[in-house]
Amino acid sequence: MTISSPETRDFASLRINRRVLIVTDDVDGSVGMVEHLRALMLGVKITTYDGDALQNLPFEPPSAVLCFLSDYIEKAPEIVAQIRAHYAPRDFPILGRLMRKTDGDHPFDSVLYAPVHPVQVAHRMASLIRLGQMEAEIIRRMETMRDSFGESVTLSPDINRAPFQILFIGKADPAYMAVVNALQNKNAEVVAAFTSFSAFDYLHDRRFDAVVMNARGGNEPAMTISDTMRRNPRLTHVPTLLLIDEERFQDEDMAYRHGVNDLIDSDACALEISGRILELANSYRLHEKLKSDFSDFGTPSCMDQQTAVFNKAFFTAHLKRVSQECREQRLPLSILTIKLKPQAAGSLAADVMDIALSKCIRLVAGIVRMQDIVARLDRDMVAVAFPEERRGDVEIIAGRIRELIANAAFDTPHEASGALTLRAETDIVEQVLPPQPTSVLADIGSPRQRRNQRARPRPVPHADQSGLARRAQHPEPST
Repeated sequence: MTISSPETRDFASLRINRRVLIVTDDVDGSVGMVEHLRALMLGVKITTYDGDALQNLPFEPPSAVLCFLSDYIEKAPEIVAQIRAHYAPRDFPILGRLMRKTDGDHPFDSVLYAPVHPVQVAHRMASLIRLGQMEAEIIRRMETMRDSFGESVTLSPDINRAPFQILFIGKADPAYMAVVNALQNKNAEVVAAFTSFSAFDYLHDRRFDAVVMNARGGNEPAMTISDTMRRNPRLTHVPTLLLIDEERFQDEDMAYRHGVNDLIDSDACALEISGRILELANSYRLHEKLKSDFSDFGTPSCMDQQTAVFNKAFFTAHLKRVSQECREQRLPLSILTIKLKPQAAGSLAADVMDIALSKCIRLVAGIVRMQDIVARLDRDMVAVAFPEERRGDVEIIAGRIRELIANAAFDTPHEASGALTLRAETDIVEQVLPPQPTSVLADIGSPRQRRNQRARPRPVPHADQSGLARRAQHPEPST
């Protein structure tokens, strides 16, 4: 089989469109976050905290909350408790962006301390939303397996507790030793690549939880390496951090455009350095854990064995659950159906056609997100359910799928007949939602986008913890 257009899961990230609630005691400071969140297709609302209570919390739960606090940082536990109580029992990640550090544990799923670039905050928010969606769908699937098929799915009890693997790229100068010393006794191992050639060799041969690049002597090759990693499907989510001289570094915007996740002052204290690196490393490892859960999920009773996607029986049972939840939570739900047909008329051997159809269905599964629900309904028909997505979002994916299938060519036994090509005929149905109540606050983000996280608490795959934050390691306070 030959494909003229590369397969990638990351196309699906283009349609992230969720709603973020900014809770702040510093409206002027937090407004600067809006454009960066909207650049990631995140709608935004702002509500204020006056020292005693939250003012005018929106009716609809957000996909995530950003607590942007300057003056009332010590009130963070109280603020988070008010948010949770207001939207109970619905759950969603809460990110803290604090002006300074505080003593004791913080109540957030993740936290960033000033100074921090708004792009970094926006990307951390998008990452938390993505992880929450993946986790939510895993739990839904477990419930369907239990309730409709009488099968209990067992997932691994926790994310990998092996030492974090950190790749350091750049000169072996005092900045390198600062990283090594900061990570000592922090469940981390540092591998050094002192040239870009050896760095790419390491990235090709090994898995790393984070990559730290020495940019004290200049932006290259750090920018090129980060940019290259973002274009590689296997490396695109591996966090990259730049080690800089904060007083002289002037290229923050450029760094984030090239996919850098964080900037670290090489003169910072060991706790700050280790905290910045390990928080991102841990977030990446949790992402990989959830990906593994999706890959390992499924039994013969619910899977199509030829394509490793769900079968019609599971799709029918699971769609009822997803549909009901989306209605209850006033979330959109769109379903894409794809009919696969050969381009050329004439008879084809059944086994040749079966192989081509199976490969096309695998291609469809490869282009959507893991939390989207792909099922084979018939020999030549596949369906994909997109929770929290509107028809317009799915139309983009449908066009990409049609293009991918049209550009795929499959070998046939007889060379004279040429390669077999297929076309995809698509149709999209969007579930109609009840009327939306009027919000007390105007949307700062796109007014037509109405999405939120899950509604009610569920049994989770890890027995001793619950929720995204409770299952993640917190090796250091994030900084």
